[in-house]
Amino acid sequence: MKKQPFILGALLLFSTTVIHAADMTLEVIPLQHRLVDDIVPVLQPLVAPGGSVTGMNNQLIIKTTPDNLAELKSVLQSLDRSPRRLLISVRQDVSGNQLSRDQAIDGRYSSGDAGVSIDSARHRRDGLVISAGDDEGNVIRYRNSQTENSSDDRNTFKVQATEGYPAFITTGQSVPVKTRSTYATRHGVVVNDGTEYIEAQSGFYVLPRINGNQVTLLVAPELTRVTPGRAPVFDTQNVETTATGQLGEWIELGGINQSSATDNSGLLSSSGRQSTTTRTVLIRVDEIK
Repeated sequence: MKKQPFILGALLLFSTTVIHAADMTLEVIPLQHRLVDDIVPVLQPLVAPGGSVTGMNNQLIIKTTPDNLAELKSVLQSLDRSPRRLLISVRQDVSGNQLSRDQAIDGRYSSGDAGVSIDSARHRRDGLVISAGDDEGNVIRYRNSQTENSSDDRNTFKVQATEGYPAFITTGQSVPVKTRSTYATRHGVVVNDGTEYIEAQSGFYVLPRINGNQVTLLVAPELTRVTPGRAPVFDTQNVETTATGQLGEWIELGGINQSSATDNSGLLSSSGRQSTTTRTVLIRVDEIK
């Protein structure tokens, strides 16, 4: 007699499972534009309990209740659409300003057996020169010069991309750098001169996602500038970030402002140097229609 409640519960559970399974429907839906791997993770959390969604050969296999199937189809309609074609532009600006100023007094003066001479040759540059002298060869000069140099380097990279898919573009050059190695042998010291080629690349990686006119970007731009010389100098800047903005507008990803100043003073001379450098990285996404 004690087994009857257990048997009755098992039969009730079995009956409920059979009825629930009978309420399920199975449908195969071919995808038109998106991949199965892109759609299945989005639909799985939305499937009714006991249902499932899988895919193969670019087709979705959905097992669920009729009401839930209608909901999934509504969501699928918004997902399985032709991805938008995009033109992505990354602009990397580097601007600098250098200001130099020098002023000094030099000359010579003699009277009888005594004489004084002041030479500030290192300050002799183009600029304002005021001098005065007399018939005995005495002269005094005041020199004042100021120079200002500005630089503006703008690099823009463009690449076509598809919404939801990563894009990558890079350009660069192989820069020769002279090398020297020295090692000792039992016959003496051996010096080998050679050339090593270093890649100087600029470009960016970006993954765009679009919602209406709002764009979300995972972006990593890189810029390398080479200053030539006996030993080339490689100046690089890198950014890795996620940015959000509107289609068709420039979005500032980041920037760096650097400044320095030096002053030197002597008995009758002074000089100063000031420099500023501004680096800015911007990105823009336009839809290609």
